[in-house]
Amino acid sequence: MVFSAGVTLEQDIQWYQFWRYTTLRQVVLVPVAWLILLLMGRLSYRKWLANSDGTPGVIIVLLQFIAVAALVLVLVPGIGTEVNGARRWIKIGAFTFQPSELAKWVTVLFLAVYAYWRGDKMRSFWRGFVPGAAVLLIVVALIGKEDFGTAALLGLVGTAILLIGGARWWHVLILVPLAAAAFYVLVYSNEYRWNRVLAYMRPTDQQQQATAYHAQQSLIAIGHAGLHGTGLGQGTMKMGFLPEDTTDFVFAVIAEELGFAGAVVIVALFGVLMLCAVLMICFSADRLARLVVVAVAATLGAQVLMNLMVVTSLAPTKGIALPFVSAGGSGLILTAMAAGVLVNIARNIPRQRNQTLAPADIQHGDAGCE
Repeated sequence: MVFSAGVTLEQDIQWYQFWRYTTLRQVVLVPVAWLILLLMGRLSYRKWLANSDGTPGVIIVLLQFIAVAALVLVLVPGIGTEVNGARRWIKIGAFTFQPSELAKWVTVLFLAVYAYWRGDKMRSFWRGFVPGAAVLLIVVALIGKEDFGTAALLGLVGTAILLIGGARWWHVLILVPLAAAAFYVLVYSNEYRWNRVLAYMRPTDQQQQATAYHAQQSLIAIGHAGLHGTGLGQGTMKMGFLPEDTTDFVFAVIAEELGFAGAVVIVALFGVLMLCAVLMICFSADRLARLVVVAVAATLGAQVLMNLMVVTSLAPTKGIALPFVSAGGSGLILTAMAAGVLVNIARNIPRQRNQTLAPADIQHGDAGCE
């Protein structure tokens, strides 16, 4: 679908510079993503996520430090690369890297391991909730300056992980004033972002027509598709009418070309993935595995939901990609890595059911959904 959405009449392809073209990059990146998924599916999640005593593993801790450092570096002029008014990328030769994607996935995995390690201490405000929340707030604050959508996604999912990991409701409620303050600083005080909110609330307002252009073109693409669509490759909105047609709004191209039936299939596939995650949570006897599945599945599910809501104008326009579908190297590779972790956990479930639960898991009363 990215190859179809990337069709353009505006330039001739120079094959010796194929990396400049979104569709050709995906031809290379997709096999790499599959390879990473397979490798992660073979690598035991416990070997790099947690030590034998339950403490966070060296690799996940190191990755968390690297992610925070990258988020700081991307904000430095001359290091961070600005695209469409946002400095979200670090350019390394012919490649660009998006630190917020690394930070998003590393942080949710780190919080899952942290909640597993602290166990019953998560019910303690200072010894359990505060350290985990501090890591989450630092990462969200660094991301939010340039990428509010990813920051909001991570904030919601990270808070859910802490809550599921054992934090009390009143711990989480303390974050509400901080979230309100962040919304004021990052959205209300930012004219560009606030105009997007106004365009969502008043889509017919003439003063907001330019800001609402993305959403309007997306609805046009979806609206005239019908049941079977215009046919693969036959869509017209990608011909310069629909912005970000290979990334944030690729689902609109899918709906236009494959129709309602094709759109339902895509949504159903994500639904099957979420169902598999629920079954893994129910049948896994390992508390760490269950928390990791929650972290990965919640991140994927929330991102899919946010993307579909933006594309269908049920939420203000924001740069949230559709996992596994939208073009983008950093997002695709790191999402494949996270999916590989789920594959490895699924492969180990039969072995877990035949083994005695670890003392830490017995202490926390883990027995799946039984």
